[in-house]
Parts: sequence; C-alpha cells; structure tokens
Amino acid sequence: MLRGYAWVLALGTAVLIMTVVLLARSTVSAAAHPPQAATPPTTATTSPVPMDPQCARGDDERRIVVSVAQQRMWLCEHGRSTRSSPVTTGRSASGHGTPIGSWRIVSHETARFLEGPGYRIRVKYWLPFFGDVGFHDSPWQRFPYGDREQYKTHGSLGCVHVPGPMMAELYRWTRVGTAVTVER
Repeated sequence: MLRGYAWVLALGTAVLIMTVVLLARSTVSAAAHPPQAATPPTTATTSPVPMDPQCARGDDERRIVVSVAQQRMWLCEHGRSTRSSPVTTGRSASGHGTPIGSWRIVSHETARFLEGPGYRIRVKYWLPFFGDVGFHDSPWQRFPYGDREQYKTHGSLGCVHVPGPMMAELYRWTRVGTAVTVER
C-alpha cells in the first residue's frame, strides 16, 4: 500500500526542499541588500553599472532583473550588469502587483494594442514574460519612473513600464527566451 504513494511522498519532499531553498535564498538576498534611502526620482534611462549582486546570481548569457522594492531594472550579460534603468511596476496597493519569480520572454512585438477591462492602449514595444504581463513603454505615465511610493497606487496593472528610449534599447537587446527575474 505504501509503495503506491511513494511518488506523492517524493513530490511532497521535493516541494518542501525547494521551498526551504527559496526561503533561504531570499533571506540571504534580503540580508545582502538592506533597504536603501529613497533616491530622488530621475528621468535618466540608462547608466553603466559595474558588477551587481542582482546579475551575479544568474548564469544565463542574458538576463533582465527587476527589483520591485527599488523600482529598477538591470540588463545582465554573463553575470555582469551592462545597463540599468528606473521602471514602474504594478499597483501593489490594489492587488495588481508585478508577479515575483523567474520566466522567459515569450514574444517580441511592436505597435501592439494592450487590452483589458476598461482600457485599450497602444504601445510601441511589447515583451511579454508571464501571460499578459510584460515590459512595455508607457508615454501616458505622469510620475517619474523609479518612484518607490507612487507605483503602489498609480503603477501598472502588473506590467513593467520602461521609459521610451530604454524600452527601445531593451527591445533590441532581448530575444524570445531571454531570462527575466522579478524580485521583491
């Protein structure tokens, strides 16, 4: 009788082990990256960035790392940050926060309409990575990208808004399959 449930026990054990590993990783990450004082909002879209802990954790050739807490995105190549930009993530106060986790870019589109209940918006660039959540430009946004408070109530419906010039660069830099990590 027990032998018939061995796969259930193995699966449960694997899930438990992965949970412990992920919790340990997030605890180490939180200790290594204590909250920083809010930086003044900026409209600068890119800046060269040296070795960065966000990028060092990935072993992909190319990876995009987004920090919801910092409202910032890093473009990583071979474990090193090549560029960085302020972004705006989802409205966490209303339950539309950007999902936390790791995915891959699933499509590479231009001149796309994004639609949902009560809206239909045209974007120049669209890079989805999790269902209807992705990176896109947002010329309608009226507060600075990178603002660590306003995104909570005035951010996206889950997507990552990227300033126009940086979004064009991100579109050129990515390919279908580029790794995406969204962290707290």
